[in-house]
Amino acid sequence: MASRRGRGIGCEMKGRVVKVVYQTYLPYQGRYPRISGQAKILQENGFEVVILACDREGTHPPQEVVEGIPVQRIPVQTGEMRGPLRQLFPLLLFWIRALKMLRTWQFDLLHCHNLDVLPLGYLVKLCTGRPVLFDAHEPDYYALWPERWRFLLSFLYALERTLARRVDGVSVTNEYQVQKYRKAGVRHVELIGNYPLPHLRLSELPVEKFARETVTFGRLGTIYPAAGFEETIAAFRQISLSYPQVRLLLAGRVVENYQQTFFQLIQSLQDRVEFIGAYPAEKMPELYHRMDVSLLVYPRSPWFRHITPRKFFDSLANGVPVIMTDIGGLGKCIQAHNCGLVVNEEEIESIVQAMRRLIEDKGLRKTMAHNALHLAQTEFDWQAMARRYVTFQHRLLAQGRKA
Repeated sequence: MASRRGRGIGCEMKGRVVKVVYQTYLPYQGRYPRISGQAKILQENGFEVVILACDREGTHPPQEVVEGIPVQRIPVQTGEMRGPLRQLFPLLLFWIRALKMLRTWQFDLLHCHNLDVLPLGYLVKLCTGRPVLFDAHEPDYYALWPERWRFLLSFLYALERTLARRVDGVSVTNEYQVQKYRKAGVRHVELIGNYPLPHLRLSELPVEKFARETVTFGRLGTIYPAAGFEETIAAFRQISLSYPQVRLLLAGRVVENYQQTFFQLIQSLQDRVEFIGAYPAEKMPELYHRMDVSLLVYPRSPWFRHITPRKFFDSLANGVPVIMTDIGGLGKCIQAHNCGLVVNEEEIESIVQAMRRLIEDKGLRKTMAHNALHLAQTEFDWQAMARRYVTFQHRLLAQGRKA
Protein backbone atom coordinates (compact mmCIF):
# COMPACT_ATOMS: atom_id res chain seq x y z
CA MET A 1 0.00 0.00 0.00
CA ALA A 2 1.29 3.41 -0.90
CA SER A 3 2.54 5.49 2.00
CA ARG A 4 1.02 8.76 0.94
CA ARG A 5 -2.64 9.64 0.73
CA GLY A 6 -4.08 9.66 -2.76
CA ARG A 7 -6.80 11.76 -4.30
CA GLY A 8 -8.27 9.03 -6.43
CA ILE A 9 -7.82 8.08 -10.04
CA GLY A 10 -9.50 10.03 -12.79
CA CYS A 11 -12.10 11.81 -10.66
CA GLU A 12 -12.46 13.28 -7.21
CA MET A 13 -14.65 10.53 -5.75
CA LYS A 14 -12.35 7.56 -6.45
CA GLY A 15 -9.61 6.34 -4.17
CA ARG A 16 -7.87 3.44 -2.45
CA VAL A 17 -9.85 0.55 -0.98
CA VAL A 18 -8.57 -2.11 1.43
CA LYS A 19 -10.56 -5.35 1.68
CA VAL A 20 -9.93 -7.33 4.87
CA VAL A 21 -10.77 -11.05 5.02
CA TYR A 22 -9.95 -13.64 7.68
CA GLN A 23 -9.05 -16.22 5.05
CA THR A 24 -5.93 -16.93 3.05
CA TYR A 25 -7.62 -15.58 -0.11
CA LEU A 26 -7.09 -18.41 -2.57
CA PRO A 27 -9.05 -18.96 -5.82
CA TYR A 28 -10.74 -22.15 -4.60
CA GLN A 29 -12.09 -20.74 -1.32
CA GLY A 30 -15.79 -20.05 -0.89
CA ARG A 31 -15.62 -16.29 -0.36
CA TYR A 32 -13.04 -15.73 -3.09
CA PRO A 33 -15.48 -15.21 -6.02
CA ARG A 34 -17.44 -12.50 -4.19
CA ILE A 35 -14.40 -10.63 -2.91
CA SER A 36 -12.43 -10.88 -6.16
CA GLY A 37 -15.49 -9.96 -8.21
CA GLN A 38 -16.04 -6.82 -6.17
CA ALA A 39 -12.35 -5.95 -6.36
CA LYS A 40 -12.40 -6.24 -10.15
CA ILE A 41 -15.48 -4.01 -10.36
CA LEU A 42 -13.64 -1.37 -8.36
CA GLN A 43 -10.47 -1.66 -10.44
CA GLU A 44 -12.44 -1.34 -13.67
CA ASN A 45 -13.99 1.85 -12.31
CA GLY A 46 -10.73 3.53 -11.38
CA PHE A 47 -10.21 2.49 -7.76
CA GLU A 48 -7.00 1.09 -6.32
CA VAL A 49 -7.67 -2.12 -4.40
CA VAL A 50 -5.59 -4.28 -2.07
CA ILE A 51 -6.64 -7.42 -0.19
CA LEU A 52 -5.45 -7.81 3.40
CA ALA A 53 -5.79 -11.52 4.19
CA CYS A 54 -4.77 -14.03 6.86
CA ASP A 55 -2.29 -16.75 5.91
CA ARG A 56 -3.94 -19.43 8.03
CA GLU A 57 -1.60 -22.17 6.80
CA GLY A 58 1.60 -20.18 7.17
CA THR A 59 2.81 -21.36 3.75
CA HIS A 60 1.74 -18.63 1.33
CA PRO A 61 3.61 -15.57 0.02
CA PRO A 62 3.23 -12.49 2.27
CA GLN A 63 2.75 -10.39 -0.86
CA GLU A 64 1.58 -11.40 -4.31
CA VAL A 65 -0.79 -10.40 -7.10
CA VAL A 66 -3.75 -12.78 -7.56
CA GLU A 67 -5.64 -12.32 -10.84
CA GLY A 68 -4.55 -8.70 -11.01
CA ILE A 69 -5.41 -7.90 -7.37
CA PRO A 70 -2.54 -7.09 -4.94
CA VAL A 71 -2.73 -9.29 -1.82
CA GLN A 72 -0.89 -8.85 1.47
CA ARG A 73 -1.12 -11.69 4.00
CA ILE A 74 -0.58 -11.68 7.74
CA PRO A 75 0.66 -15.10 8.94
CA VAL A 76 -1.53 -16.48 11.75
CA GLN A 77 -1.69 -20.24 11.72
CA THR A 78 -5.09 -21.69 12.56
CA GLY A 79 -7.62 -24.18 11.24
CA GLU A 80 -11.27 -23.97 10.22
CA MET A 81 -14.53 -24.97 11.88
CA ARG A 82 -12.66 -25.39 15.18
CA GLY A 83 -15.18 -23.70 17.47
CA PRO A 84 -14.96 -20.37 19.32
CA LEU A 85 -12.37 -21.21 21.99
CA ARG A 86 -9.74 -22.58 19.62
CA GLN A 87 -10.34 -19.78 17.12
CA LEU A 88 -10.39 -16.87 19.54
CA PHE A 89 -6.65 -16.41 20.10
CA PRO A 90 -5.69 -16.63 16.38
CA LEU A 91 -8.48 -14.17 15.52
CA LEU A 92 -7.36 -11.68 18.18
CA LEU A 93 -3.77 -12.03 16.97
CA PHE A 94 -4.89 -11.26 13.42
CA TRP A 95 -6.81 -8.20 14.63
CA ILE A 96 -3.77 -6.86 16.49
CA ARG A 97 -1.39 -7.35 13.58
CA ALA A 98 -3.87 -6.01 11.04
CA LEU A 99 -4.69 -2.93 13.15
CA LYS A 100 -0.98 -2.14 13.56
CA MET A 101 -0.53 -2.41 9.80
CA LEU A 102 -3.66 -0.47 8.81
CA ARG A 103 -2.80 2.47 11.10
CA THR A 104 0.27 3.09 8.92
CA TRP A 105 -1.45 2.58 5.55
CA GLN A 106 -3.02 5.37 3.55
CA PHE A 107 -6.42 4.43 2.14
CA ASP A 108 -9.85 5.95 1.63
CA LEU A 109 -12.25 3.11 2.42
CA LEU A 110 -12.03 -0.15 4.38
CA HIS A 111 -14.14 -3.21 3.52
CA CYS A 112 -14.65 -5.83 6.25
CA HIS A 113 -15.71 -9.16 4.81
CA ASN A 114 -17.89 -10.93 7.34
CA LEU A 115 -18.51 -10.63 11.04
CA ASP A 116 -15.16 -11.99 12.21
CA VAL A 117 -13.35 -8.84 11.04
CA LEU A 118 -16.10 -6.29 11.75
CA PRO A 119 -14.75 -5.44 15.25
CA LEU A 120 -11.35 -4.85 13.63
CA GLY A 121 -12.97 -2.50 11.14
CA TYR A 122 -14.64 -0.51 13.88
CA LEU A 123 -11.32 -0.15 15.70
CA VAL A 124 -9.71 1.09 12.47
CA LYS A 125 -12.51 3.61 12.06
CA LEU A 126 -11.93 4.90 15.61
CA CYS A 127 -8.16 5.13 15.07
CA THR A 128 -8.07 6.60 11.56
CA GLY A 129 -11.48 8.14 10.93
CA ARG A 130 -11.72 6.34 7.58
CA PRO A 131 -15.14 5.07 6.43
CA VAL A 132 -15.81 1.35 6.86
CA LEU A 133 -18.09 -0.97 4.88
CA PHE A 134 -19.26 -4.24 6.42
CA ASP A 135 -19.86 -6.86 3.70
CA ALA A 136 -22.07 -9.53 5.29
CA HIS A 137 -21.70 -12.65 3.18
CA GLU A 138 -23.80 -14.97 5.35
CA PRO A 139 -27.19 -14.03 6.84
CA ASP A 140 -26.66 -15.82 10.19
CA TYR A 141 -22.95 -15.96 10.86
CA TYR A 142 -21.69 -18.63 13.30
CA ALA A 143 -24.98 -20.57 13.04
CA LEU A 144 -22.88 -23.63 12.10
CA TRP A 145 -21.48 -23.76 15.62
CA PRO A 146 -22.28 -26.95 17.57
CA GLU A 147 -25.20 -26.80 19.98
CA ARG A 148 -22.96 -26.46 23.05
CA TRP A 149 -21.76 -23.06 21.83
CA ARG A 150 -25.12 -21.65 20.76
CA PHE A 151 -25.54 -19.73 24.03
CA LEU A 152 -22.89 -17.30 22.74
CA LEU A 153 -24.82 -16.41 19.60
CA SER A 154 -27.17 -13.88 21.20
CA PHE A 155 -24.15 -11.89 22.41
CA LEU A 156 -22.43 -12.09 19.02
CA TYR A 157 -25.54 -11.02 17.11
CA ALA A 158 -26.07 -8.12 19.53
CA LEU A 159 -22.47 -7.09 18.86
CA GLU A 160 -23.10 -7.41 15.13
CA ARG A 161 -26.15 -5.13 15.27
CA THR A 162 -24.29 -2.57 17.39
CA LEU A 163 -21.21 -2.41 15.17
CA ALA A 164 -23.25 -2.49 11.94
CA ARG A 165 -24.95 0.73 13.10
CA ARG A 166 -21.61 2.35 13.86
CA VAL A 167 -19.83 1.67 10.57
CA ASP A 168 -20.68 3.62 7.45
CA GLY A 169 -22.56 1.03 5.41
CA VAL A 170 -23.49 -2.63 5.05
CA SER A 171 -23.63 -4.66 1.84
CA VAL A 172 -25.59 -7.92 1.84
CA THR A 173 -26.50 -10.81 -0.43
CA ASN A 174 -30.31 -11.01 -0.18
CA GLU A 175 -33.52 -9.28 0.83
CA TYR A 176 -33.74 -11.07 4.19
CA GLN A 177 -30.48 -9.38 5.21
CA VAL A 178 -31.68 -6.00 3.95
CA GLN A 179 -34.65 -6.19 6.29
CA LYS A 180 -32.54 -7.64 9.12
CA TYR A 181 -30.13 -4.71 9.16
CA ARG A 182 -32.75 -2.05 8.55
CA LYS A 183 -34.72 -3.35 11.54
CA ALA A 184 -31.49 -3.09 13.53
CA GLY A 185 -31.29 0.61 12.66
CA VAL A 186 -28.62 0.48 9.96
CA ARG A 187 -29.18 3.43 7.62
CA HIS A 188 -27.11 2.46 4.60
CA VAL A 189 -27.78 -1.10 3.41
CA GLU A 190 -27.19 -2.21 -0.19
CA LEU A 191 -28.06 -5.58 -1.74
CA ILE A 192 -25.09 -6.78 -3.82
CA GLY A 193 -25.94 -10.17 -5.31
CA ASN A 194 -23.56 -13.10 -5.57
CA TYR A 195 -23.61 -13.05 -9.36
CA PRO A 196 -20.74 -14.56 -11.36
CA LEU A 197 -18.40 -12.35 -13.40
CA PRO A 198 -19.26 -11.94 -17.09
CA HIS A 199 -16.55 -14.33 -18.28
CA LEU A 200 -17.89 -17.02 -15.93
CA ARG A 201 -21.36 -17.08 -17.51
CA LEU A 202 -22.84 -18.10 -20.86
CA SER A 203 -24.40 -15.90 -23.51
CA GLU A 204 -26.20 -18.85 -25.11
CA LEU A 205 -26.64 -22.57 -24.48
CA PRO A 206 -24.34 -24.97 -26.34
CA VAL A 207 -26.40 -27.17 -28.67
CA GLU A 208 -24.23 -30.25 -28.19
CA LYS A 209 -25.09 -30.36 -24.50
CA PHE A 210 -28.54 -31.76 -25.25
CA ALA A 211 -27.26 -34.50 -27.54
CA ARG A 212 -25.64 -36.40 -24.67
CA GLU A 213 -27.10 -39.72 -23.62
CA THR A 214 -25.72 -39.68 -20.07
CA VAL A 215 -27.31 -37.35 -17.53
CA THR A 216 -24.82 -35.82 -15.13
CA PHE A 217 -25.91 -34.31 -11.85
CA GLY A 218 -23.42 -32.12 -10.05
CA ARG A 219 -22.60 -29.82 -7.18
CA LEU A 220 -19.71 -27.39 -6.93
CA GLY A 221 -18.26 -25.67 -3.89
CA THR A 222 -16.65 -26.35 -0.53
CA ILE A 223 -17.65 -29.68 1.00
CA TYR A 224 -18.28 -29.62 4.76
CA PRO A 225 -20.52 -31.20 7.43
CA ALA A 226 -24.28 -30.58 7.71
CA ALA A 227 -24.47 -29.10 4.20
CA GLY A 228 -26.69 -31.68 2.50
CA PHE A 229 -24.04 -33.98 1.09
CA GLU A 230 -25.34 -37.06 2.93
CA GLU A 231 -28.81 -36.49 1.47
CA THR A 232 -27.37 -35.82 -2.00
CA ILE A 233 -25.32 -39.04 -2.00
CA ALA A 234 -28.23 -41.07 -0.61
CA ALA A 235 -30.56 -39.85 -3.37
CA PHE A 236 -27.95 -40.46 -6.08
CA ARG A 237 -27.24 -43.94 -4.75
CA GLN A 238 -30.94 -44.76 -5.00
CA ILE A 239 -31.52 -43.28 -8.48
CA SER A 240 -28.43 -44.97 -9.89
CA LEU A 241 -29.97 -48.37 -9.14
CA SER A 242 -32.70 -47.62 -11.70
CA TYR A 243 -30.53 -45.61 -14.09
CA PRO A 244 -26.96 -47.01 -14.10
CA GLN A 245 -25.91 -44.53 -16.80
CA VAL A 246 -26.34 -41.43 -14.58
CA ARG A 247 -23.28 -39.73 -13.16
CA LEU A 248 -22.55 -37.42 -10.24
CA LEU A 249 -19.87 -34.73 -10.52
CA LEU A 250 -18.59 -33.22 -7.28
CA ALA A 251 -15.97 -30.48 -7.19
CA GLY A 252 -14.64 -28.52 -4.26
CA ARG A 253 -12.30 -28.48 -1.33
CA VAL A 254 -13.22 -30.93 1.44
CA VAL A 255 -12.65 -29.38 4.87
CA GLU A 256 -10.30 -31.32 7.12
CA ASN A 257 -12.84 -32.48 9.72
CA TYR A 258 -15.15 -33.93 7.04
CA GLN A 259 -12.71 -35.72 4.75
CA GLN A 260 -13.03 -39.19 6.26
CA THR A 261 -16.84 -39.07 6.26
CA PHE A 262 -17.06 -37.70 2.74
CA PHE A 263 -14.75 -40.24 1.14
CA GLN A 264 -16.58 -43.03 2.90
CA LEU A 265 -19.85 -41.73 1.45
CA ILE A 266 -18.65 -41.90 -2.15
CA GLN A 267 -16.40 -44.96 -1.82
CA SER A 268 -18.94 -47.52 -3.05
CA LEU A 269 -19.96 -45.25 -5.95
CA GLN A 270 -16.50 -44.61 -7.38
CA ASP A 271 -17.46 -45.79 -10.88
CA ARG A 272 -20.38 -43.33 -11.04
CA VAL A 273 -19.11 -40.42 -8.96
CA GLU A 274 -16.34 -38.15 -10.21
CA PHE A 275 -14.67 -36.05 -7.54
CA ILE A 276 -12.54 -33.17 -8.84
CA GLY A 277 -11.32 -31.64 -5.59
CA ALA A 278 -10.45 -27.96 -5.17
CA TYR A 279 -10.73 -25.93 -8.37
CA PRO A 280 -10.06 -22.29 -9.29
CA ALA A 281 -13.07 -20.09 -10.05
CA GLU A 282 -11.91 -19.80 -13.67
CA LYS A 283 -12.68 -23.50 -14.19
CA MET A 284 -16.33 -23.11 -13.19
CA PRO A 285 -17.83 -22.75 -16.72
CA GLU A 286 -16.02 -25.89 -17.85
CA LEU A 287 -17.44 -27.85 -14.91
CA TYR A 288 -20.98 -26.55 -15.44
CA HIS A 289 -20.71 -27.48 -19.11
CA ARG A 290 -20.30 -31.09 -18.03
CA MET A 291 -23.39 -30.92 -15.80
CA ASP A 292 -27.02 -31.33 -16.87
CA VAL A 293 -28.60 -30.62 -13.49
CA SER A 294 -27.24 -28.84 -10.41
CA LEU A 295 -28.06 -30.64 -7.14
CA LEU A 296 -28.36 -27.94 -4.47
CA VAL A 297 -29.79 -29.93 -1.59
CA TYR A 298 -29.26 -28.07 1.70
CA PRO A 299 -30.75 -28.56 5.17
CA ARG A 300 -33.12 -25.80 6.22
CA SER A 301 -31.01 -25.25 9.32
CA PRO A 302 -30.34 -21.96 11.15
CA TRP A 303 -27.24 -21.58 8.94
CA PHE A 304 -28.83 -22.29 5.56
CA ARG A 305 -32.46 -21.24 5.87
CA HIS A 306 -31.86 -17.62 4.81
CA ILE A 307 -28.86 -18.16 2.52
CA THR A 308 -29.04 -17.52 -1.22
CA PRO A 309 -26.05 -19.66 -2.26
CA ARG A 310 -23.78 -18.46 -5.02
CA LYS A 311 -24.06 -21.91 -6.63
CA PHE A 312 -27.67 -21.08 -7.50
CA PHE A 313 -26.67 -17.99 -9.50
CA ASP A 314 -23.66 -19.77 -11.01
CA SER A 315 -25.89 -22.63 -12.16
CA LEU A 316 -28.43 -20.32 -13.78
CA ALA A 317 -25.74 -18.21 -15.44
CA ASN A 318 -24.37 -21.37 -17.07
CA GLY A 319 -27.76 -22.64 -18.20
CA VAL A 320 -27.98 -25.50 -15.69
CA PRO A 321 -31.39 -26.19 -14.10
CA VAL A 322 -31.45 -26.88 -10.37
CA ILE A 323 -32.91 -29.41 -7.96
CA MET A 324 -32.92 -27.39 -4.78
CA THR A 325 -34.19 -27.06 -1.25
CA ASP A 326 -36.36 -24.01 -0.57
CA ILE A 327 -33.84 -21.80 1.24
CA GLY A 328 -33.35 -18.05 1.05
CA GLY A 329 -36.79 -17.65 -0.55
CA LEU A 330 -35.50 -19.22 -3.77
CA GLY A 331 -38.20 -21.88 -3.94
CA LYS A 332 -40.76 -19.37 -5.23
CA CYS A 333 -38.23 -18.04 -7.74
CA ILE A 334 -37.48 -21.52 -9.10
CA GLN A 335 -41.17 -22.36 -9.47
CA ALA A 336 -42.18 -19.00 -10.92
CA HIS A 337 -39.49 -19.17 -13.62
CA ASN A 338 -39.60 -22.94 -14.18
CA CYS A 339 -35.82 -23.24 -13.96
CA GLY A 340 -35.72 -26.30 -11.72
CA LEU A 341 -37.52 -28.40 -9.12
CA VAL A 342 -37.95 -27.73 -5.41
CA VAL A 343 -37.45 -30.66 -3.02
CA ASN A 344 -37.64 -31.49 0.67
CA GLU A 345 -34.20 -32.50 1.91
CA GLU A 346 -35.78 -34.52 4.72
CA GLU A 347 -37.47 -36.81 2.21
CA ILE A 348 -34.89 -38.63 0.08
CA GLU A 349 -37.69 -39.91 -2.14
CA SER A 350 -38.60 -36.31 -2.99
CA ILE A 351 -35.07 -35.77 -4.32
CA VAL A 352 -35.10 -39.10 -6.17
CA GLN A 353 -38.41 -38.29 -7.86
CA ALA A 354 -37.10 -34.92 -9.04
CA MET A 355 -33.96 -36.59 -10.42
CA ARG A 356 -36.05 -39.24 -12.16
CA ARG A 357 -38.27 -36.62 -13.75
CA LEU A 358 -35.33 -34.75 -15.27
CA ILE A 359 -33.61 -37.94 -16.39
CA GLU A 360 -36.67 -39.12 -18.28
CA ASP A 361 -37.82 -35.80 -19.72
CA LYS A 362 -35.05 -34.32 -21.87
CA GLY A 363 -37.47 -31.71 -23.21
CA LEU A 364 -38.19 -30.44 -19.71
CA ARG A 365 -34.46 -30.31 -18.95
CA LYS A 366 -33.87 -28.25 -22.07
CA THR A 367 -36.76 -25.88 -21.29
CA MET A 368 -35.52 -25.37 -17.75
CA ALA A 369 -31.96 -24.79 -18.98
CA HIS A 370 -33.18 -22.02 -21.32
CA ASN A 371 -35.30 -20.54 -18.53
CA ALA A 372 -32.34 -20.62 -16.15
CA LEU A 373 -30.07 -18.74 -18.54
CA HIS A 374 -32.79 -16.21 -19.39
CA LEU A 375 -33.42 -15.56 -15.68
CA ALA A 376 -29.71 -15.00 -15.06
CA GLN A 377 -29.50 -12.56 -17.96
CA THR A 378 -32.58 -10.55 -17.03
CA GLU A 379 -33.17 -10.67 -13.27
CA PHE A 380 -29.63 -11.28 -12.02
CA ASP A 381 -27.79 -8.92 -14.33
CA TRP A 382 -24.11 -8.40 -13.58
CA GLN A 383 -23.79 -4.95 -15.12
CA ALA A 384 -26.70 -3.49 -13.16
CA MET A 385 -25.32 -4.94 -9.93
CA ALA A 386 -21.84 -3.58 -10.70
CA ARG A 387 -23.21 -0.07 -11.27
CA ARG A 388 -25.11 -0.25 -7.97
CA TYR A 389 -21.98 -1.41 -6.16
CA VAL A 390 -19.82 1.42 -7.53
CA THR A 391 -22.48 4.01 -6.70
CA PHE A 392 -22.55 2.70 -3.13
CA GLN A 393 -18.75 3.12 -2.84
CA HIS A 394 -18.97 6.71 -4.11
CA ARG A 395 -21.64 7.46 -1.51
CA LEU A 396 -19.54 6.04 1.32
CA LEU A 397 -16.46 7.93 0.18
CA ALA A 398 -18.42 11.17 0.00
CA GLN A 399 -19.68 10.63 3.56
CA GLY A 400 -16.15 9.92 4.75
CA ARG A 401 -14.71 13.05 3.18
CA LYS A 402 -17.47 15.21 4.62
CA ALA A 403 -16.70 13.79 8.05
